[in-house]
Amino acid sequence: MKKNIVFFMLALLISGCSSTLAQRGALSKAYSSYDDGNYEDVLALTSRAENYEEPSREMKAEIVFLKALALEKLEKQDEALGLYKYLSEQFGDTQYGYKAKEKIKGSPTK
Repeated sequence: MKKNIVFFMLALLISGCSSTLAQRGALSKAYSSYDDGNYEDVLALTSRAENYEEPSREMKAEIVFLKALALEKLEKQDEALGLYKYLSEQFGDTQYGYKAKEKIKGSPTK
């Protein structure tokens, strides 16, 4: 019986870690796609990263910021600006919230 409980707990631990690893992997692939200029792929991969499990607050801000950068590259300025505003309001105390505020300051369509 004790072995079953240990096995069950280990399985739970591994399954939790695997979704976090998959989430981080999707985000890593999104950065690679951004570097390669595949901005549509960035949007798909960041959405995938969000959907594996609820990301941490910092990771959520990072995902949204990367989406906004990709939208800018796709010349979807209004959508990007909307995400930057969301970041500055909801994640203003994170590095991505700060970067978003800087992007808003430099935006011609504030």
